[in-house]
Amino acid sequence: MPGFQIEHLATVDSTNSRLQQMALAGACHRRCLVADVQTAGRGQRGRQWLAAPGAALLFSLAWQFHRGCALDGLSLAVGVMTLDALQSLGIADLRLKWPNDILAPAPVLAQESDDAPPTLGKLGGILIETVASGDGTRTAVIGVGLNLRSVPAATLSPGALQPVCLDDLISAKFERDALLETLLVHYDIGLARFAQDGFAAFRNAWWRARAYGDAPLTAKLPDGSELQGHVTDVTSRGALVLASDWGLHTLVSGEVSVRAARS
Repeated sequence: MPGFQIEHLATVDSTNSRLQQMALAGACHRRCLVADVQTAGRGQRGRQWLAAPGAALLFSLAWQFHRGCALDGLSLAVGVMTLDALQSLGIADLRLKWPNDILAPAPVLAQESDDAPPTLGKLGGILIETVASGDGTRTAVIGVGLNLRSVPAATLSPGALQPVCLDDLISAKFERDALLETLLVHYDIGLARFAQDGFAAFRNAWWRARAYGDAPLTAKLPDGSELQGHVTDVTSRGALVLASDWGLHTLVSGEVSVRAARS
């Protein structure tokens, strides 16, 4: 694999937490931790990430950025890199939900009509945390989780998306290590490009892959209130611009969650 130091762990609390500790202790550029099981895996805003043993690819990688490199929009850019990697394997119809979810058509339910638009489910997610170094550089710890295999249905929390796995999307069975290798090749190229050009280099690709297109969306704000509108733009720093009846609103990653509006 392209210059990454990879360590496989049978069980860990969180690959992101473990890699953050390593980054605090010293440089760990291009270090990658892969886990069979995470006992305290987490997603955006501290939500717990659950995956049965062997049912998901769970890993984190560290990438050190130079002083002054703006990391705004990094999670969106990593989403684009992830889609590029999966599409290179023949996996189509993937979408990106701002700011950090990878969506795909969910299995059709018996009660759905043939002409109904496909329901999108969650194939994976991205969590990025940063560690500052004394020399002014910053290490991004990039956590990625992708569902590989189907597992028994679980009760979903309100507003949660139906899980989708790679087995639902393509007949080929991808082994974890082979999939990881493809992803790391794309991250190696993409993260170097991000370090040089920022999110602006990925902006158009993200916009083309955005989930829900021009459909109405609901944004849940930090105070618990909700805002409905249509997405009109994503800025060069990765913020989402939502047009509502009250005007334009710029939504910043990490503070707001977005979902399709209820019909």
